[in-house]
Formats: sequence, structure tokens, C-alpha cells
Amino acid sequence: MNPFACLSKNARNIDLRFASVVACLACWTITPPVHAGEYDEAVWDWRAGDLIFRSGIDPFDDLIATYAGAQFGSAAIVRASSGGPRVVYVDPDIGVTEIMLDEFVAGLDESDYAAYRIREAGDWGQSDSPISYNALLVAYGKPADRYRFPGGDAYYSAELVFLAALGAGVQLGQPIRLSELSQDRPDLRHAFLRDWQENPYCQYIATEQACWELIRDTAVLTTQAIMNDPDLERLHP
Repeated sequence: MNPFACLSKNARNIDLRFASVVACLACWTITPPVHAGEYDEAVWDWRAGDLIFRSGIDPFDDLIATYAGAQFGSAAIVRASSGGPRVVYVDPDIGVTEIMLDEFVAGLDESDYAAYRIREAGDWGQSDSPISYNALLVAYGKPADRYRFPGGDAYYSAELVFLAALGAGVQLGQPIRLSELSQDRPDLRHAFLRDWQENPYCQYIATEQACWELIRDTAVLTTQAIMNDPDLERLHP
């Protein structure tokens, strides 16, 4: 069964990992950062909850992006802090973490990354939004998902963004089955089967081929699907 098949564009089935955060937002009073309005770290008028896409963070993300036709492999979520805008993202070695926005794009040309915003998102300005709260309070500190396993307690880049937005009532993009994404692409199939004996799906499987038969019909989220979603507008460049 496709674990994403129950998702609809109306996002009726919000991932339980984010449901409690969404409920709490109704009773929280969010205070803007002390220096809100004075930041110049971004080349666009940033808001918490904006999405940034770039490559060069996770080679697996970049490989998937190449075959999915995406311009960038990894995604991050902007959040507000008293010291300036930060981004929450998945580091392949340390998991879900955060860094200052200017550090995240340091050394990149303006064409080397892109910023997007959900069209119908509330204007939270430079205070935190439901999307950035979801990413920070629920996923922060969790490990990176090197198997792109649906669900579980580890995250990969596109999944982090997808679930954070879903927790705010917006579904960005549609997942694609591995069998479709990797068709006639043996190097991509090989990448999904790396260390297959430790894949949660294949722990009791005897051969690599048998593992592939199990995981080929699972689905993966891609930055291509998210970036092309009509609910997003491009802010930069």
C-alpha cells in the first residue's frame, strides 16, 4: 500500500507528528523578534515559513533532483529568531538542524538558490509561522533519513518541508513511486539500495533483489514536485 495514497489536496489527514503543534498555535502569543524589520540577511523580504531550495548539501538529494528534473536538491524552512532569520534543514550527517540564513547561502551566487512562499499563508511577518514552528519544535534534532523511508522518526529534506506545510493545512506536491523515478536509471536504483540490509523494509530479506521488490512501490517526495506546486510563489531570484 502506498503510504501517501491517503493524502489529499485538502490535507485532511495531517501527520500526527505535527498535529499537536498546530493545535497549540491557537493559544500561543507570538512575539516578534526584538530587531524585527532591521534584518538585511536576505535579498528578498523574508517571512518565517518561506522555503529555500539549493543543492550541495546532500549528494543523495542532488542525485534524486537530477533524475526528477529539479533545479535544486535540498530544501529548508526560514524561521525567525532574535538574532536574525535562521533556516531549519536536514544535514545528512547530523539530522534536522538549523543555521543562520546568511550562513546557509554563504558562497552561493543568487542563481544558486531560490526562495518560495505558500500563496495562502498568513502574513506572520518576521514572527514565527505554523510552518516554521512545525519544523523546529517537532522535527528538530531527529536523524536524517538515508533510506527515504515513508514515515518513521527520521527525515529527509523534501519530507521535512512537505510535512511542515501539511501540518499547516497545505499539501505541497505529490510523491512519486521509486519504480517510476528509477526506471531505466540503474545508478539511482543502486543509491536507494545502498546498505539495503539496514533498510527498515528489508531487515528480514535475504537478497538485494528481494529488497528492491519490497521498496520499489514505496513513494518518495522530491523538491521538483514541491517547487512546481501551484500553491507556491517564487520570491527569488
